[in-house]
Amino acid sequence: MESSLSIFTFLLIFSGVIVGLLIAYYFVRRHYLGKIKHIAGEIEKSLKKKSADNTISNYYDLDGLERSVKRLINEKTSEIDNLKELEQFRKEFLGNVAHELRSPIFNIQGYVYTLLEGAMNDEEVNVKFLQKAARNIDHISSLVEDLVTISMIESGEVHIEYSSFNIKDLVKEVIDFLDLPAKGRNITLQMKCLAEHELYVNADRQKIKQVLINLLGNSIKYGRENGNTSITIEDLHAQVSIEVSDNGEGIAEEHLHRIFERFYRVDKSRSRSQSGTGLGLSIVKHFIEAHKQKIIVSSVPGIGSIFSFTLDKAR
Repeated sequence: MESSLSIFTFLLIFSGVIVGLLIAYYFVRRHYLGKIKHIAGEIEKSLKKKSADNTISNYYDLDGLERSVKRLINEKTSEIDNLKELEQFRKEFLGNVAHELRSPIFNIQGYVYTLLEGAMNDEEVNVKFLQKAARNIDHISSLVEDLVTISMIESGEVHIEYSSFNIKDLVKEVIDFLDLPAKGRNITLQMKCLAEHELYVNADRQKIKQVLINLLGNSIKYGRENGNTSITIEDLHAQVSIEVSDNGEGIAEEHLHRIFERFYRVDKSRSRSQSGTGLGLSIVKHFIEAHKQKIIVSSVPGIGSIFSFTLDKAR
Protein backbone atom coordinates (compact mmCIF):
# COMPACT_ATOMS: atom_id res chain seq x y z
CA MET A 1 0.00 0.00 0.00
CA GLU A 2 2.77 2.44 0.93
CA SER A 3 4.69 1.38 -2.18
CA SER A 4 1.67 2.09 -4.39
CA LEU A 5 1.20 5.46 -2.69
CA SER A 6 4.85 6.37 -3.29
CA ILE A 7 4.58 5.48 -6.98
CA PHE A 8 1.34 7.46 -7.26
CA THR A 9 2.93 10.43 -5.51
CA PHE A 10 5.98 10.25 -7.81
CA LEU A 11 3.80 10.06 -10.90
CA LEU A 12 1.72 12.98 -9.67
CA ILE A 13 4.80 15.10 -9.02
CA PHE A 14 6.35 14.10 -12.35
CA SER A 15 3.13 14.91 -14.19
CA GLY A 16 2.99 18.25 -12.42
CA VAL A 17 6.55 19.01 -13.46
CA ILE A 18 5.81 18.09 -17.09
CA VAL A 19 2.65 20.20 -17.12
CA GLY A 20 4.57 23.08 -15.55
CA LEU A 21 7.29 22.81 -18.13
CA LEU A 22 4.77 22.73 -20.96
CA ILE A 23 2.99 25.78 -19.58
CA ALA A 24 6.29 27.58 -19.10
CA TYR A 25 7.36 26.64 -22.64
CA TYR A 26 4.07 27.93 -24.03
CA PHE A 27 4.33 31.29 -22.28
CA VAL A 28 8.07 31.68 -23.03
CA ARG A 29 7.48 30.80 -26.65
CA ARG A 30 4.51 33.13 -26.91
CA HIS A 31 6.34 35.98 -25.17
CA TYR A 32 9.77 35.78 -26.77
CA LEU A 33 8.91 34.44 -30.22
CA GLY A 34 7.14 37.67 -31.09
CA LYS A 35 10.18 39.66 -30.04
CA ILE A 36 12.52 37.39 -31.98
CA LYS A 37 10.39 37.69 -35.11
CA HIS A 38 10.24 41.46 -34.70
CA ILE A 39 14.01 41.75 -34.26
CA ALA A 40 14.68 39.46 -37.21
CA GLY A 41 12.24 41.44 -39.33
CA GLU A 42 13.97 44.72 -38.48
CA ILE A 43 17.33 43.21 -39.34
CA GLU A 44 15.98 42.00 -42.67
CA LYS A 45 14.63 45.47 -43.41
CA SER A 46 18.00 47.06 -42.64
CA LEU A 47 19.67 44.61 -44.97
CA LYS A 48 17.02 45.33 -47.62
CA LYS A 49 17.15 41.70 -48.57
CA LYS A 50 13.86 40.49 -47.18
CA SER A 51 12.51 37.73 -49.41
CA ALA A 52 9.37 38.19 -51.46
CA ASP A 53 7.55 35.30 -49.74
CA ASN A 54 8.10 36.88 -46.32
CA THR A 55 9.92 33.82 -44.98
CA ILE A 56 10.90 35.74 -41.87
CA SER A 57 7.41 35.06 -40.47
CA ASN A 58 8.18 31.32 -40.51
CA TYR A 59 11.05 31.59 -37.99
CA TYR A 60 10.16 29.61 -34.84
CA ASP A 61 13.64 29.29 -33.41
CA LEU A 62 16.85 31.27 -33.09
CA ASP A 63 18.48 29.94 -36.27
CA GLY A 64 16.88 32.52 -38.52
CA LEU A 65 17.78 35.33 -36.14
CA GLU A 66 21.36 34.07 -35.93
CA ARG A 67 21.69 34.05 -39.73
CA SER A 68 20.24 37.55 -39.99
CA VAL A 69 22.52 38.87 -37.25
CA LYS A 70 25.56 37.35 -38.97
CA ARG A 71 24.55 38.92 -42.28
CA LEU A 72 24.07 42.28 -40.60
CA ILE A 73 27.44 42.03 -38.86
CA ASN A 74 29.20 41.12 -42.12
CA GLU A 75 27.55 43.95 -44.00
CA LYS A 76 28.24 46.56 -41.33
CA THR A 77 31.84 45.34 -41.03
CA SER A 78 32.25 45.81 -44.77
CA GLU A 79 30.74 49.30 -44.56
CA ILE A 80 33.10 50.22 -41.72
CA ASP A 81 36.10 48.95 -43.71
CA ASN A 82 35.00 51.02 -46.72
CA LEU A 83 34.60 54.11 -44.57
CA LYS A 84 38.08 53.58 -43.12
CA GLU A 85 39.51 53.30 -46.64
CA LEU A 86 37.70 56.45 -47.73
CA GLU A 87 38.97 58.31 -44.67
CA GLN A 88 42.54 57.18 -45.37
CA PHE A 89 42.13 58.16 -49.02
CA ARG A 90 40.81 61.58 -47.98
CA LYS A 91 43.80 62.16 -45.69
CA GLU A 92 46.26 61.11 -48.39
CA PHE A 93 44.48 63.25 -50.98
CA LEU A 94 44.54 66.37 -48.79
CA GLY A 95 48.17 65.72 -47.94
CA ASN A 96 49.07 65.40 -51.61
CA VAL A 97 47.19 68.57 -52.55
CA ALA A 98 48.89 70.47 -49.73
CA HIS A 99 52.28 69.18 -50.85
CA GLU A 100 51.67 70.07 -54.50
CA LEU A 101 50.61 73.61 -53.57
CA ARG A 102 53.25 74.24 -50.92
CA SER A 103 56.27 74.19 -53.26
CA PRO A 104 55.04 76.69 -55.89
CA ILE A 105 53.56 79.00 -53.25
CA PHE A 106 56.82 78.95 -51.32
CA ASN A 107 58.74 79.71 -54.53
CA ILE A 108 56.44 82.61 -55.43
CA GLN A 109 56.81 84.07 -51.95
CA GLY A 110 60.58 83.89 -52.24
CA TYR A 111 60.68 85.63 -55.61
CA VAL A 112 58.19 88.35 -54.63
CA TYR A 113 59.82 89.16 -51.28
CA THR A 114 63.25 89.25 -52.88
CA LEU A 115 61.96 91.76 -55.44
CA LEU A 116 60.33 93.87 -52.73
CA GLU A 117 63.53 93.91 -50.71
CA GLY A 118 65.43 95.66 -53.52
CA ALA A 119 65.92 93.23 -56.38
CA MET A 120 63.14 94.97 -58.28
CA ASN A 121 65.60 97.72 -59.20
CA ASP A 122 67.99 95.20 -60.75
CA GLU A 123 66.84 94.82 -64.35
CA GLU A 124 68.68 91.52 -64.84
CA VAL A 125 67.16 89.96 -61.73
CA ASN A 126 63.61 91.35 -61.69
CA VAL A 127 62.56 89.94 -65.08
CA LYS A 128 64.07 86.53 -64.28
CA PHE A 129 62.32 86.34 -60.91
CA LEU A 130 59.00 87.45 -62.38
CA GLN A 131 59.26 84.78 -65.07
CA LYS A 132 59.96 82.11 -62.45
CA ALA A 133 57.03 83.33 -60.34
CA ALA A 134 54.81 83.22 -63.43
CA ARG A 135 55.79 79.59 -64.11
CA ASN A 136 54.87 78.62 -60.56
CA ILE A 137 51.54 80.43 -60.91
CA ASP A 138 50.89 78.48 -64.12
CA HIS A 139 51.61 75.26 -62.22
CA ILE A 140 49.09 76.17 -59.50
CA SER A 141 46.54 77.07 -62.17
CA SER A 142 47.03 73.71 -63.90
CA LEU A 143 46.71 71.86 -60.61
CA VAL A 144 43.46 73.64 -59.74
CA GLU A 145 42.04 72.98 -63.21
CA ASP A 146 42.89 69.28 -62.96
CA LEU A 147 41.38 69.07 -59.47
CA VAL A 148 38.18 70.69 -60.74
CA THR A 149 38.10 68.25 -63.67
CA ILE A 150 38.55 65.23 -61.37
CA SER A 151 35.85 66.54 -59.02
CA MET A 152 33.40 67.11 -61.87
CA ILE A 153 34.06 63.66 -63.30
CA GLU A 154 33.51 61.87 -59.99
CA SER A 155 30.36 63.87 -59.25
CA GLY A 156 28.93 62.98 -62.66
CA GLU A 157 28.97 66.54 -63.94
CA VAL A 158 31.17 65.79 -66.95
CA HIS A 159 29.24 64.56 -69.96
CA ILE A 160 30.59 63.02 -73.13
CA GLU A 161 29.68 65.08 -76.19
CA TYR A 162 29.97 62.58 -79.02
CA SER A 163 30.84 63.68 -82.53
CA SER A 164 32.41 62.18 -85.61
CA PHE A 165 35.97 63.28 -86.35
CA ASN A 166 39.13 62.13 -88.11
CA ILE A 167 41.44 60.61 -85.51
CA LYS A 168 44.48 61.09 -87.78
CA ASP A 169 43.90 64.84 -87.89
CA LEU A 170 43.58 65.00 -84.11
CA VAL A 171 46.83 63.08 -83.58
CA LYS A 172 48.67 65.41 -85.97
CA GLU A 173 47.23 68.38 -84.07
CA VAL A 174 48.50 67.04 -80.73
CA ILE A 175 51.95 66.26 -82.15
CA ASP A 176 52.23 69.81 -83.48
CA PHE A 177 51.11 71.17 -80.10
CA LEU A 178 53.83 69.24 -78.23
CA ASP A 179 56.55 69.73 -80.81
CA LEU A 180 58.41 72.41 -78.82
CA PRO A 181 58.72 70.54 -75.48
CA ALA A 182 59.67 67.38 -77.41
CA LYS A 183 62.48 69.23 -79.18
CA GLY A 184 63.62 70.57 -75.81
CA ARG A 185 64.49 66.99 -74.81
CA ASN A 186 65.38 65.92 -78.34
CA ILE A 187 62.52 63.41 -78.44
CA THR A 188 61.08 62.46 -81.83
CA LEU A 189 57.28 62.35 -82.07
CA GLN A 190 55.75 60.43 -84.93
CA MET A 191 52.42 59.01 -86.05
CA LYS A 192 52.12 55.52 -87.53
CA CYS A 193 48.84 54.68 -89.20
CA LEU A 194 48.30 51.06 -90.22
CA ALA A 195 45.38 52.05 -92.46
CA GLU A 196 45.73 54.13 -95.61
CA HIS A 197 42.12 55.31 -95.56
CA GLU A 198 40.77 57.99 -93.24
CA LEU A 199 39.56 56.80 -89.84
CA TYR A 200 36.61 58.55 -88.22
CA VAL A 201 35.71 57.82 -84.61
CA ASN A 202 32.64 58.58 -82.54
CA ALA A 203 33.89 60.26 -79.37
CA ASP A 204 34.29 63.52 -77.49
CA ARG A 205 37.01 65.24 -79.51
CA GLN A 206 38.13 67.65 -76.79
CA LYS A 207 38.44 64.94 -74.15
CA ILE A 208 40.31 62.57 -76.44
CA LYS A 209 42.63 65.44 -77.31
CA GLN A 210 43.30 65.90 -73.58
CA VAL A 211 43.95 62.15 -73.26
CA LEU A 212 46.54 62.27 -76.05
CA ILE A 213 48.17 65.43 -74.68
CA ASN A 214 48.48 63.84 -71.23
CA LEU A 215 49.91 60.57 -72.56
CA LEU A 216 52.41 62.23 -74.92
CA GLY A 217 53.23 64.87 -72.32
CA ASN A 218 54.17 62.18 -69.80
CA SER A 219 56.28 60.42 -72.42
CA ILE A 220 58.16 63.65 -73.10
CA LYS A 221 58.62 64.63 -69.44
CA TYR A 222 59.60 61.22 -68.10
CA GLY A 223 61.04 59.63 -71.23
CA ARG A 224 64.66 59.22 -72.18
CA GLU A 225 66.37 62.16 -73.84
CA ASN A 226 67.11 61.60 -77.53
CA GLY A 227 64.33 59.02 -77.48
CA ASN A 228 61.28 58.27 -79.62
CA THR A 229 57.56 58.39 -78.96
CA SER A 230 55.08 56.96 -81.44
CA ILE A 231 51.31 57.06 -81.77
CA THR A 232 50.11 54.04 -83.71
CA ILE A 233 46.58 54.02 -85.16
CA GLU A 234 45.00 50.76 -86.29
CA ASP A 235 41.66 49.91 -87.86
CA LEU A 236 39.91 47.15 -85.88
CA HIS A 237 36.75 47.06 -88.04
CA ALA A 238 34.21 48.29 -85.48
CA GLN A 239 36.80 50.18 -83.45
CA VAL A 240 40.02 52.13 -83.81
CA SER A 241 43.04 51.30 -81.66
CA ILE A 242 45.31 54.12 -80.47
CA GLU A 243 48.67 53.16 -78.98
CA VAL A 244 51.23 55.52 -77.45
CA SER A 245 54.65 53.90 -77.07
CA ASP A 246 58.12 55.11 -76.18
CA ASN A 247 61.61 53.78 -75.56
CA GLY A 248 61.96 55.44 -72.18
CA GLU A 249 62.98 54.07 -68.82
CA GLY A 250 59.81 52.03 -68.38
CA ILE A 251 57.75 51.28 -65.27
CA ALA A 252 58.34 48.44 -62.82
CA GLU A 253 55.56 45.87 -62.60
CA GLU A 254 54.70 46.66 -58.97
CA HIS A 255 53.72 50.20 -59.99
CA LEU A 256 51.57 49.40 -63.03
CA HIS A 257 48.32 48.78 -61.12
CA ARG A 258 48.62 52.13 -59.31
CA ILE A 259 49.83 54.61 -61.92
CA PHE A 260 46.28 55.80 -62.66
CA GLU A 261 45.73 56.82 -59.03
CA ARG A 262 45.64 60.51 -58.25
CA PHE A 263 49.07 61.92 -57.35
CA TYR A 264 50.72 58.50 -57.53
CA ARG A 265 54.32 58.83 -58.67
CA VAL A 266 56.61 55.99 -59.67
CA ASP A 267 59.81 57.92 -58.97
CA LYS A 268 58.91 60.60 -56.43
CA SER A 269 62.31 62.25 -56.38
CA ARG A 270 62.41 62.59 -60.16
CA SER A 271 58.72 63.39 -60.58
CA ARG A 272 58.74 66.26 -58.09
CA SER A 273 61.25 68.08 -60.27
CA GLN A 274 58.82 67.96 -63.20
CA SER A 275 56.02 70.44 -63.75
CA GLY A 276 53.16 67.94 -63.87
CA THR A 277 50.23 67.98 -61.44
CA GLY A 278 50.24 64.22 -60.82
CA LEU A 279 46.62 63.99 -62.02
CA GLY A 280 47.14 63.47 -65.75
CA LEU A 281 46.84 59.69 -65.89
CA SER A 282 43.89 59.70 -63.52
CA ILE A 283 42.07 62.08 -65.87
CA VAL A 284 43.05 59.88 -68.82
CA LYS A 285 41.52 56.81 -67.16
CA HIS A 286 38.31 58.67 -66.27
CA PHE A 287 37.87 60.07 -69.79
CA ILE A 288 38.47 56.71 -71.49
CA GLU A 289 36.11 54.88 -69.13
CA ALA A 290 33.49 57.59 -69.73
CA HIS A 291 33.62 56.45 -73.37
CA LYS A 292 32.91 52.91 -72.10
CA GLN A 293 36.41 51.83 -73.07
CA LYS A 294 39.50 50.72 -71.16
CA ILE A 295 43.08 51.94 -71.18
CA ILE A 296 45.79 49.30 -70.96
CA VAL A 297 49.40 49.81 -69.98
CA SER A 298 52.37 47.52 -70.42
CA SER A 299 55.95 48.37 -69.63
CA VAL A 300 59.39 46.87 -69.29
CA PRO A 301 62.03 48.72 -67.24
CA GLY A 302 64.83 49.91 -69.49
CA ILE A 303 62.82 49.18 -72.64
CA GLY A 304 59.82 51.51 -72.60
CA SER A 305 56.07 51.77 -72.05
CA ILE A 306 52.92 51.32 -74.11
CA PHE A 307 49.54 52.90 -73.34
CA SER A 308 46.68 51.74 -75.55
CA PHE A 309 42.93 52.26 -75.79
CA THR A 310 40.15 51.89 -78.35
CA LEU A 311 37.38 54.12 -79.63
CA ASP A 312 34.25 53.21 -81.52
CA LYS A 313 34.31 53.99 -85.23
CA ALA A 314 31.82 56.51 -86.56
CA ARG A 315 29.01 54.94 -88.57
